[in-house]
Amino acid sequence: MTRRSLLAIAALTLIAAIRVASTHRVFSATVDEPVHLAAGYEWFDGTYRIDPTHPPLARILFALPLRGQPEPASPNMIGRGNELLYAGNHYEGNLARGRMGNLVFLIVACIAVAAWAKRAYNDTVAVIAVALFTNVPAVLGHAGLMTTDLSVTATLPLALYALDLVIESWTPRRALFLGVAIGLGVLSKFSFLVYFPACAIVLLAVRLRSRPRVVAIAIAFAAAFIVAWGGYRFDFRAPADVDPDAPAYFEGANLPRSLALMRMPAPAMPLGFVRVRLHDQLGHTAFLLGKQSRTGWWYYFPVVFFFKTPLPLLILFIAGLFYVGRRGLPYALCTLAIMLVSMTASLNIGLRHILPIYAPFCIVAAVAVLRLKTIVSAALMAWLVIGVAIAHPDYMAWFNEAAGSNPAHVAVDSNLDWGQDVLRLARVVKKRRIDHLWIVMNNSTWLPVHGINAEWLPPRTKVSGWVAAGENWTAFTNDYDWLKMYRPAQRVGRSIRLYYIP
Repeated sequence: MTRRSLLAIAALTLIAAIRVASTHRVFSATVDEPVHLAAGYEWFDGTYRIDPTHPPLARILFALPLRGQPEPASPNMIGRGNELLYAGNHYEGNLARGRMGNLVFLIVACIAVAAWAKRAYNDTVAVIAVALFTNVPAVLGHAGLMTTDLSVTATLPLALYALDLVIESWTPRRALFLGVAIGLGVLSKFSFLVYFPACAIVLLAVRLRSRPRVVAIAIAFAAAFIVAWGGYRFDFRAPADVDPDAPAYFEGANLPRSLALMRMPAPAMPLGFVRVRLHDQLGHTAFLLGKQSRTGWWYYFPVVFFFKTPLPLLILFIAGLFYVGRRGLPYALCTLAIMLVSMTASLNIGLRHILPIYAPFCIVAAVAVLRLKTIVSAALMAWLVIGVAIAHPDYMAWFNEAAGSNPAHVAVDSNLDWGQDVLRLARVVKKRRIDHLWIVMNNSTWLPVHGINAEWLPPRTKVSGWVAAGENWTAFTNDYDWLKMYRPAQRVGRSIRLYYIP
C-alpha cells in the first residue's frame, strides 16, 4: 500500500475517532454500560462472575483507565458500575475515560477493513471502503459507548483477513496471525463464534486453491486457544465454581448438568455462552413496526438494517453487487451469510447485534464508487457524508429518511432509546427550573446527582406537571397512551419527550 493511501486511511480513522470522542460527554451511560464496566473491573481482581454473558476483552479496556477507584460494594451489576462512574464526583469524566477503550477497536476495525479490501482490489478501494465504514452512523454511535458490539465489529474482519492470507499461503507465520485474530474474536463477543464460521466457509469455498497444511492448522488452533484462555486469566475450574447456578443453566439450555461440574479451561466462557443460548431460547420482548413479540421475527434484522443504514450506502452496495466480480464475491457472500445467520436469532433487540456486517458491506459499496459515473458517485458520497455529519452527535439513534419523522414506529431498544439522554435531560431540567419530574424511561444513572428530582409515573394514571417519557416505554406498553393527547413541550435528544400537563 502506498504512503499516500496509508496517510488517507490514517486521516479518515483519526477523523472518525475525533467525532466519536466528542460524543463521550454528551450522552449518559446506556443501560448496559455500567454492567460492562463492573465486569471489566472485576476481571482485574482475578474473578469474572458478575456477568459472563460477554467475553472480557472490551471490558478490560473500559475498566483499565478507572483502575485505582474504590472497590465497588453494591450487590448488583448496575450499582457496581455506577459506583465506579460516580467516584470522586466526576461522572462525565469517568464515563469518557471508560469509553475511550472502544476507540482502540474503531482503529483496528478501520485497519482491518482497509487490509481486507486490499486483498482483492487496490489502494483506492481500500481507502474508499474506510471512508464509507467511518460514515456508518451505527458504527460511530456504538464506538462511543462502553459496550462489546464494536469489538466484534473489529475482530471479525481482522480474522477474515488473516484467514484470507492463510488460504493464499499456509505458512506458520500467517497461521499464527490467524490464531491470534481468532482468539481475540472469541474474547470480543460470543456472536463471533457464529459469524466467523459462516464467513470462513464462504472464503474457503470461493478462494481455497491449495490443500491446507496440518501444521498451519495446528498452529492456528493452538494460538487461538492460548489467546482465548489467557483472556480468562488461564482459569481452570468447573463452571459451577464460577456460578453455583451453572448446572441449572446448562440443564435449561438442554445440555447435561454434568458439564457444569467438569473442570475445564476458561469455565466462564462456556457458562456465558450457555446463558446467551438460554436467553435466545427463552426470548426477549422485541418491537418492530408497531408490533411486539417475545421470540422476534425472522425479518427483524433485514428491516432494521434497511432503516438504520444510510440510503446512499444501500444504493452503492446494490450497485457494487454488479461490479465486484469473482474477486469481490466473498465480501458480498459474507454480508449475506451474516444476515442469514442473524435471521435465525430470537433476540431482536438492536442492529448492534449485526454490526460486523458493515465491514464486507462497505467493501462492496466501495467498488461501486469507482465503477459508477463520477457525478453519480460524487452525489451519493456527498449525500452520505453530509447526511451523517448533520446527525452529529446522535449516531446511535440515527435512522434514514425512509423512517420518517417518528422512527419509534419502526424500532426502539438500542436502536433509538437506550437511556442515553439523561445528561441532556438534566440540562433541560436546570434551564426550565423543573423541581419535580414524572418519568417513564430507560435509565441507569443516579438522577438526584444530576439535579433531577424524579418520581416514576404510575401506569394508567394521569398526572399533572412535567413528564419525561422515553420512546422505549411508550412503544412497548399502552399504559401511557394518555400522553398522546398532549404535544411535547420539547424533545430531549432523540429518545425523550418532555411534556407539561396542566
